[in-house]
Amino acid sequence: MMWWLFLSTVALLAYAWVAYPVILRLLAGAARSKVDPQPGPRLKAAVIVSAYNEEAHIRERIRNLRDVDWPSDSLTVWIGVDGASDRTGTEAEAEAGGDARVRVRQFEKNRGKVAVLKDLVRECAASESPDILVFTDANTVFERGALKRLLAPFADCSVGGVCGRLSLVRGGLAETHEGTYWDWEARLKDLESRLDSCLGANGAIYAMRAGLFWRDIPDNTIVDDFVLGMKVRETGARMVFEPDAVAYEEMPATVGDEWTRRVRIGAGDYQALWLCRRALLPRYGVFAWMFMSHKFLRWFTPHLMLLATASAAVHALKGADGSGLAVAVLWLSGMAVLALLAAVSRLTVRLGLRLPGLLERAAYFFTIQAALAAGFLRFCGGDLRGSWRRTSRGTKR
Repeated sequence: MMWWLFLSTVALLAYAWVAYPVILRLLAGAARSKVDPQPGPRLKAAVIVSAYNEEAHIRERIRNLRDVDWPSDSLTVWIGVDGASDRTGTEAEAEAGGDARVRVRQFEKNRGKVAVLKDLVRECAASESPDILVFTDANTVFERGALKRLLAPFADCSVGGVCGRLSLVRGGLAETHEGTYWDWEARLKDLESRLDSCLGANGAIYAMRAGLFWRDIPDNTIVDDFVLGMKVRETGARMVFEPDAVAYEEMPATVGDEWTRRVRIGAGDYQALWLCRRALLPRYGVFAWMFMSHKFLRWFTPHLMLLATASAAVHALKGADGSGLAVAVLWLSGMAVLALLAAVSRLTVRLGLRLPGLLERAAYFFTIQAALAAGFLRFCGGDLRGSWRRTSRGTKR
C-alpha cells in the first residue's frame, strides 16, 4: 500500500515538472501560431496603477508611461494611492502637474490593491469609456514600445487579454533565483498561449478589453493579476502572451523580503484556485488540462513531496527489502539533502556568497515549496488580507 502510494505521488510530481512541459511543447508545435498583429483601429487605452509607499518610484513611473509609443490623445494614466504613509501622493500630483492625461486619486485608508483597482476602473469607465485597460505596477518600467506591442494582438477579435513579459533586473537574488523562475514561466506562457490561452497574467504588464474586467473580484484577492487573467478566459475570449511587450522590475532587497513575498503569494495561489475553480471544468477542454497540470499540481507539490516522503519512510520502516528499500532510502536522502541545501543557501546569501549554480537552483526549488506550504497554512488560517506592506527593492534600474 505505502509503496504504491509513494510511486503514485512521485509519478504526479514527475508529470507536473518534467512530462507536462515536454507534452506542451509537442502539442503547441502543432497548434495555431501566435497571434499575428495586424494594423487595426486605434484603441483608446487607460493605464491603471495602484501604488502604496512608492515615493521613490512614482515620478519615474509616470514619466515612463508618458513616454510610451502610443498616441497621447488615446492614452490616459490613472494612479490610485492606497493610503500611503509616505509622500507617494504628493510626488504623483507634482509629476502629473497640469497634464490632463494623468489622473491621480488619493485614498485615505489602506484598503489593498484590488479595492483601488476597482475604484479606478469604475471611475475610468464612467468618464472616458476606454477600449482597453492596461494594468501595471508602480515599481515597473516599460520599454518604450511595450504598450504598442501589448495592444497589437487586440486586432484579433478572439483576443480578450494580453500578457506581456516581465524581465527582472539582474543582480542579487534575481540572477539565480526569481529570474530563472520568470524565464521558465515565460516559456510556458508562450506555449500555452499558442495552444489555447496563457494561465492568468503577471501584474507588471497586462491588458484586457474593458468589458472583460471582473468587477466582482473580492477586495482581499492576493494574486489579482492571475485571477483577472483567468476570468478573461472564462468569458470565452483568449488571454495571449506577447513576449515582445517587455517590462522591467527589481528584485526584493533581502532574502527575508523574498520569503515574506513568496509566502503571501502562496496563500494567494490557493485563494485563486478557489476563485478560478470553474476553469477546471471539462468544458474548458485543453485549458482545463493546462490549469490542472501547470498550476494545480504545482501548487500542491509540497503536499505531494510530504506524502511521498511519509510513504517512503513507512515503507522502509516496515522492513522493505531489495530495490523498493533502495528507492525509498534514495528519496529520503534526496529530501534531506534538499532541506540542507536550502538552509545553507539562505546562510550563504546572507553572507554575500552563493552555492554553485545547480545546487543553488535545487535549494531555491525546495525553498519555494516550503514557502508555498507556509502559504497554504496561512490560507487555511484565513489570513487573506488585501492590504499590503511594500517589499523593499534593490538598486534602481
